[in-house]
Amino acid sequence: MDVDDLQHALGGVVLESAYLERVLRAAFSALIDSKYAALVDSRLTAATMIEDCERITRHHTDIPGAERERLLAALKACHQANSHRNRVIHDAWATRPGDVMVTLHGSPDSRDVTVIVRTPAEVRQVAARLADAANDVKAAMTAAFGPEWDLVEDQLRHELGRDVGAEGQRPDE
Repeated sequence: MDVDDLQHALGGVVLESAYLERVLRAAFSALIDSKYAALVDSRLTAATMIEDCERITRHHTDIPGAERERLLAALKACHQANSHRNRVIHDAWATRPGDVMVTLHGSPDSRDVTVIVRTPAEVRQVAARLADAANDVKAAMTAAFGPEWDLVEDQLRHELGRDVGAEGQRPDE
């Protein structure tokens, strides 16, 4: 297995995970319809945001039935894609029979890390699922709230002239 190819594929998962989280944060703020949601969502994990967005969507009285179902389906796809992401990223450290072990060699001043992985092609599929899920949420939110739904999340940041998401986080975050 080509370690560089694997590292590139894992980087794609990280990139698409960040994209998914950005979309979820914007969706959370739009669903709550408050610029202050950005103060809360910065402390939530992707899984928690998905669950909260699902819960809000189920009870949101301004979302027509067809758009509600589309958004719930998109959020379900997010849940599944995020679960696969977690398996690729976190379960890679667990030993299971039949898995492939690869040692990723770091720089001279870092330590080598041995991970259990799927093929780079399988890892890329997880990245693609994350991107597709995020795009589905964007499309569903646009159908439900119109093309400017994602502006709510950035409203407080623009008013204050700074990012509000990093405030109050623990030093290790």
